[in-house]
Amino acid sequence: MDYLNYYRSICHSELSELPIVNFYKEIISGKRKVLPPGTWEKGENVIIIVRYALEVHLGLKKEQIPKINRAVIKEQKLWGALNRFKSIPKLIQFVYPGRYNEFDFSRVPINYWNNTQNIRDRLEWHLQKEGIRIEEIPQKVNYDLLIKWRFSNPLKRYGDSPFRLIDTLYPGVFKETDFKKIPYHYANNSNFLREQFLEMLERENISLEDAPKKVTQQMLIKYRFSAALKTHQNSPSKLILSLFPGSFSADSFHMRPNGYWKDISNVKRSIMDLIEKEGIAEEDVPKVITKKRLMQEGLGGLLNEYNGSPIEIVNAVFPGKYDITEFQRVPNQYWHSQKNRVQALRTFCEKRKIGRESLPLLNRAYFRKHFPRFISMVDRHYDSKFYRWIMESFPEHTFQPEEFNLLVGIDGQLCDSKEELAIHNFLVQTIVSAKVERESQRFMNNRYEEVYIPDWVIYQNHRKFIIEYFGLYGSNRYKTYTEKADRKMEFFQSLKDYEFIAIMPDDFREKGFRRIVSLLISKGVQLNVHSSYCY
Repeated sequence: MDYLNYYRSICHSELSELPIVNFYKEIISGKRKVLPPGTWEKGENVIIIVRYALEVHLGLKKEQIPKINRAVIKEQKLWGALNRFKSIPKLIQFVYPGRYNEFDFSRVPINYWNNTQNIRDRLEWHLQKEGIRIEEIPQKVNYDLLIKWRFSNPLKRYGDSPFRLIDTLYPGVFKETDFKKIPYHYANNSNFLREQFLEMLERENISLEDAPKKVTQQMLIKYRFSAALKTHQNSPSKLILSLFPGSFSADSFHMRPNGYWKDISNVKRSIMDLIEKEGIAEEDVPKVITKKRLMQEGLGGLLNEYNGSPIEIVNAVFPGKYDITEFQRVPNQYWHSQKNRVQALRTFCEKRKIGRESLPLLNRAYFRKHFPRFISMVDRHYDSKFYRWIMESFPEHTFQPEEFNLLVGIDGQLCDSKEELAIHNFLVQTIVSAKVERESQRFMNNRYEEVYIPDWVIYQNHRKFIIEYFGLYGSNRYKTYTEKADRKMEFFQSLKDYEFIAIMPDDFREKGFRRIVSLLISKGVQLNVHSSYCY
């Protein structure tokens, strides 16, 4: 095997001069149709040709090599090597022994997850890497983290339940309630709920007899009875009566008559009493009248009547007095409506007398100082591009790109930075017979409720490519940039109709676009690359 290791270690210049490489070059150029008979039967030929194809011809980085797919095998005329080893991982592990493990490849081996010990070994590898002790699993290992660690297959085998998966790996070590999220079916398990309720009373030093008067909705939520409350119309009394039938009567609870909260005079009286008691200033009402405060005051029934929304309650008591942005939280999916997003900015600017000439100054730094709550909305629905929100909200104004410090590519399309402009012009000039569209499509990641607008979508030879430049990846400039970039990459890679190409900061900064050329070619993009871009 020593002679094989010699071919695994020689430099690119020596590799390129070996006789078998000359035959391979003729195959790639089309001068020759097949390699000499028996080429792939010799281990040294496999190592030499595969190394040359991946490292020299494609210029792939170390971490890119195990990600190759059958399309790359086909383009690089490596079917003979693949036929010998039957799978890409086995081929790569032969050429680069000991360099990669199962998780460096796009897919783990078939039936890998059938072996529980494999799952446990891989989990403990991640735990050790992250410095998480076994006993800390319930507090630190959740569904999202397991997905990030590529445990989606094992999770599906156990009903997408982290507890069921962990309980299989470590039988009897943990209880359901040790985990942050209790399995859904426990909300209907009376025995489990009764045991947890009595444990809560013991911790709070409340006797069972005093439970109707001392157990509040807020206390139940604190002890993770939210799901059980929902099945009982968010009513502590109904939950307690169901857990201890015959122990209490309705008179044991501070209950209001049916229909009490349908009378607006009762609503106004309760809210005004709360405002007066707390000495709340008029302008602070939207910030102070929160769901938490209402539940602390025993007004859960009022919340139920108004769909659990403090905003609806305040607007009912003070119709038209407060704007939606004055409240601590907006209703779920409120920002999904373009109308709501537009109205929010127009109202914000109107109240602050912000005119047309000042609108382009409304950027991330401005809102971080004056109204940070808008930032996450713009990140989710405008891909962090504030100028898009402004232009959408004020269509009557004719804004020029330079007013937002935007840059114009050679084909007239807009770019956000000098780096994006350089990449855009390169793509337009070098991609053969293709349509290059910048920021033209919107994709919804329902799992995270995020809208993604890729930097470029390329149409070439009936194929579609998404190209994204992650210019601030790993930077501390924007706190959540890298985390969102990881979610984007996972999402774009999942799209069946598109090939995804990620350009990282180091890829761009390599002189002459050589690394970007390699990335594009590895995904099958046809280029007309001039020498000025390669050297």
